[in-house]
Amino acid sequence: MSMCDTCRNGREVRTARSRFLLCELSASLNHYPKYPPQPIIRCDGYAHSDEPDELNASPETEKQ
Repeated sequence: MSMCDTCRNGREVRTARSRFLLCELSASLNHYPKYPPQPIIRCDGYAHSDEPDELNASPETEKQ
């Protein structure tokens, strides 16, 4: 399994015979390949898909 499978910046592209993992960071940052060779085991742009988006995250309230 590749890190791209669980990355918020990755998107699966399927054709009739193939499956590709598109790195959406490649649209704005040239040093990320559009379709990185798999498997990826280390990536500086990795963000787990369950992590909150930093731009849209609200501060957590303190639980009492």
